[in-house]
Amino acid sequence: MVVIKNKILIFLKNIIKKEKIIVGFLLFIILAFSLFLRIYLPWDNIFSEPIKYTADDGVYHMRIIENLLLGGYFPKWIYFDAYTNFPYGTYIHFAPLYDWLLALIIWIISLGKPTLEIINQIAPFYPAVLGTLAILVVYFIGKELWNRWAGLLSAFLFSLLPTFLFRSLLGQNDHHQAEVLFSNLAILFLILAFKKGKNLYYKKQFWIYTILAGIGLGLYFLLWTGALLFLFIIFMTIILYYLIEFFNKRDQHWVLIMGTIIFLITLGIISPFFGHPDLFHSPLYNINHLASLLLGILGFLATFIIGKFIRQKKLDNWYLPILLIFLGLFILFLLSIFSSETFLGIIDSFRAINLGFMSQHGELAWRNYARELVSEMHPMGIEGAIQYYNYLFYLSFIGMGFVVYNFFKKRMPKDLLLIIWFLIIFLICGIITTSFGQVRFSYYLSVNIALLCGFLGVKTLSFGIRNFKKCWQDRSIYFHNFKFLASFLLIFNIVFFIFYPFPFNLVYSFPNNLPAIILNAINIAIYGTVSPDSDIYETLLWLKENTPNPSVNYYSHYEEPNFNPKTEKIESYSYPDSDYGILASWSIGHMITYYAHRIPNANPFQQGLGKVVENEIIPGETTFFIENSEEQAIEILNELRTKYIITEYNGAVSFGSGGFFGTQLWAMEEEGDYYLEEQKEDQNLIFTTRKYDKSMIVRLHFFDGREWFLEDKGEEESRVEALDHFRLVYESKTPVDYGFFGDPEKDNIKLMKVFEYIKGARIIGNTSIGANVEISTDIITNQGRKFIYKKKVVAEDGKFEFIVPYSTFGKDGWVENGTKFEIFANSYRLIIDGVERQIINVSEEDILEGNLIIISN
Repeated sequence: MVVIKNKILIFLKNIIKKEKIIVGFLLFIILAFSLFLRIYLPWDNIFSEPIKYTADDGVYHMRIIENLLLGGYFPKWIYFDAYTNFPYGTYIHFAPLYDWLLALIIWIISLGKPTLEIINQIAPFYPAVLGTLAILVVYFIGKELWNRWAGLLSAFLFSLLPTFLFRSLLGQNDHHQAEVLFSNLAILFLILAFKKGKNLYYKKQFWIYTILAGIGLGLYFLLWTGALLFLFIIFMTIILYYLIEFFNKRDQHWVLIMGTIIFLITLGIISPFFGHPDLFHSPLYNINHLASLLLGILGFLATFIIGKFIRQKKLDNWYLPILLIFLGLFILFLLSIFSSETFLGIIDSFRAINLGFMSQHGELAWRNYARELVSEMHPMGIEGAIQYYNYLFYLSFIGMGFVVYNFFKKRMPKDLLLIIWFLIIFLICGIITTSFGQVRFSYYLSVNIALLCGFLGVKTLSFGIRNFKKCWQDRSIYFHNFKFLASFLLIFNIVFFIFYPFPFNLVYSFPNNLPAIILNAINIAIYGTVSPDSDIYETLLWLKENTPNPSVNYYSHYEEPNFNPKTEKIESYSYPDSDYGILASWSIGHMITYYAHRIPNANPFQQGLGKVVENEIIPGETTFFIENSEEQAIEILNELRTKYIITEYNGAVSFGSGGFFGTQLWAMEEEGDYYLEEQKEDQNLIFTTRKYDKSMIVRLHFFDGREWFLEDKGEEESRVEALDHFRLVYESKTPVDYGFFGDPEKDNIKLMKVFEYIKGARIIGNTSIGANVEISTDIITNQGRKFIYKKKVVAEDGKFEFIVPYSTFGKDGWVENGTKFEIFANSYRLIIDGVERQIINVSEEDILEGNLIIISN
């Protein structure tokens, strides 16, 4: 027995000696598994034709990267983009480093000769690699805060947490995983600087790590303009730590010097990017960033000077925080008087955390409903936190309890940093209160939860193992021994709550016998990158190949408009008269830019949405789609210079925040009177309303611009008139619902449709007074669907007039630089008092130019 015991002890000692090798090997396994999750499992969802980059911002990042590499301007950055928000264009608010770094990698690999094929072979891997590097940095943070094993467990947990995993999957080319990587780098070097700063022996290392922290924070600023968040975290940590030490008669001036150096380096790194179009109106780096960094530096210097003055005069310690508060309020007061734009900009920077975006001119838009209508702007709430993190959410608070205890016991600045870091991120995720914060910031919270749970897990395991060792040495290995039983229960509980429901699920078959955290990660990796319906990509490809090319070059560097002080707006881009906009749901605006190489009126930056303000209509996507009057809708299109309209079934349905209800909420910021009747039938809500039925999106997507009558209603009340100036030119393949006309199953509704706004040909003629006149044509769509477009009038004065939107010569009627429409109309039939009188053919020129066609008797 003694021999066995000695051998076990020797084995354990050898393991401890080889700790670095073991930890290094396990870390390699974690990183390899991270890449497997992020690359192999989502592979089929991404690598198809075309490459399925994540919708919204990820797609727009790829637009910028292509512009950098294929326009012949690399490494010159594009600050203004004319290929979105038509007819105004927009200054880009994306920070440059994310795209520039990927462009540099592709440029090097391609030996300076990048092609679209090479870009698509490399770019999808970018977020997965950055995400894995972020996991590596989390390991080093855990190691520097506690030890290698805490860092290892933290890295493992972080690699699996869903909110960060989703942001770092193959093809998820948004900048969020890079935000985490570079903010963590800044935090890592800050922790190292904190550790070296209290010991003069490590003075050289202190300066090195301080400079590296400044560089890390500066690079983080170059990745995300909202990096003021971590600027605030660092500032609060340094000031609070200095104040706490000041009250304990320890003047830690080195920490103020450190903060000043970090902020100065950051300011120097971002300074070359100021001024587009100027310091005050740039959506990139502007007066808010400059003022925040300068005020931070001023705060450090003021704290140093005031603290030194109080020490010399032997005043009460409380004078320092009181004077700092008064000084801060006084500076804000001066800014509000002499530089109100700077003052409001700083205030809006914090308010924007709640909304997630600011307009180009600093005015927050759609305050009431943006967080309700955009999923990533929703507050997380307690239920959401539990759903995302399971028991790790609770364990993180226990871990934080130990951190708080350690700080009060040892007053180490790294512990204070972790406390403030966790509390601020916790707050901006909208967990404490649902009136503030957004779930989108949960990828930051994943770092904190992984670190705290990694620390708690290792601390618990080490405590239990030490007790086991004591029991072994004391020959007290009995279940009635309190230490042994307590240690066993402690270890079992920490393992169970981290790897829930393991080990109780071992009776199930693979993969259901895996811990929930691993099984959830696998599911997210497989299904998290599922792209939008293929109909969307096919529709955008059709648009690219069958509509006129804009005169503006897709790969140009566009002339930057200036800020106009008279109008207090950034001037619009000067587009050639031949260029036009594509009006569609703002959610696919970037996809229109990237996949169709066309210019959307609205985009996911919430630009071009339109709005109704005190009965004044601001033209945009939402105001067009909810409009009842075709004449007013045309005025919107004319002001936006729109030629094509893309409609989606999900945007036309009457229910759900993403449907028509959400559209009119965006436009009006209130629930309008579009839904007048509501009845329950077969457990489904059926909405019947005159304003909803007559909205442009319903008339286009559900009725194809045809005349329609609502059942069981009087004709005058229920009639929805046919549209004069819109023709269906393409529809996607997937049927999603029955239609509203004679044969609903055959005349069904497709997922996507494209309409062209045209003048329409005018057909006029004479007949007997009071005659009933009808004109109609048979339409065959590109999907083989057949329907009849017809219009009726009463010739009260013996004259009739129709405006018709379809030409009748098929492909032979195509014109140069026109639409290569795939939906064809037969000749029009003119019927008077039930008798067919004439067959009429209409050319494409008649449709486009609004020509007059006179019908003779």
